[in-house]
Amino acid sequence: MKIAVIDFSSTSLSLLVENVSGEMMIPVVGIRKSVSILGYLSKKGKISERGIEKVVDSIKFLVEAAEKVGAESVHIISTASMRIIKNYEEVAAAVKSGTGLSITNLDGISEAYADYIANREYSALGSVLLLDIGGYSSSVVDMSQDSRNSMFTLDIGPAALFSLFDGMYPEKDDVKKMRKSIDKKLEKNSVFPGKIFSRVVLTGSNAEALYSVYKDHFSISGQSLRTMERKKLKKLIKYLVSSEDRALILIRNVPEKVHMIIPAAVLAEEIAAIYNAEELIVSDKGVKDGYLRLLMEESNG
Repeated sequence: MKIAVIDFSSTSLSLLVENVSGEMMIPVVGIRKSVSILGYLSKKGKISERGIEKVVDSIKFLVEAAEKVGAESVHIISTASMRIIKNYEEVAAAVKSGTGLSITNLDGISEAYADYIANREYSALGSVLLLDIGGYSSSVVDMSQDSRNSMFTLDIGPAALFSLFDGMYPEKDDVKKMRKSIDKKLEKNSVFPGKIFSRVVLTGSNAEALYSVYKDHFSISGQSLRTMERKKLKKLIKYLVSSEDRALILIRNVPEKVHMIIPAAVLAEEIAAIYNAEELIVSDKGVKDGYLRLLMEESNG
């Protein structure tokens, strides 16, 4: 049986189709369409009519792609992107009218739990912290615990951090401001105070984009496990903040996420520094994968 999940995030719409047989899940196809709701949001937090049309058209395209590979059921989920939209009901109604499908809006803890389910194998590496770098929010999970009390979703995503400064690129003082904001959010929510993690596992499209820039900057090739050294990541941040050539490497690798990469890098490096982790691993599994596994577990009873 083939099951499809479409994830509606703040910067893209993505499709994952997997062939489910018993406890086996085999990926069939994955497609991502860059549709940033940031460009369609009004100052009052509403998506414009044109933005809604763009979202519906993109979802239709992904639904058709899922059906072409034989998906028997298609599910649409949304995370922090829909939680910030003031005209959510209008968007959901338009999607329902255009596709016949409803959107399941995951709350912060459900989003974090789906990330945990998708990346459980990393717990074998010891004390591991999972960081899903979203758009407006990010999930932080202690992988050694399966309790939802060890999972947090905070409004420290790159888009939220981007709003702390003016212009496309932050200055040195802006980076300090972002770090301070991250620290305050973690402290305010008592996110694993005093704990040390051996590694940070990153997930999400922003993490994937960050690794593309990191890999290019440090000329990395032939690396099966996608890892980043915290010290090198800190050097990359310095380069992206101060170099006149930063636009070239960003446009070459992630033209659709130019404004998200530096805040994402600062977030990842700051989290790793707080918890004394010197290595970061970029996972290829995220909320969609976890949600599919939860669907499978429910169907198996």
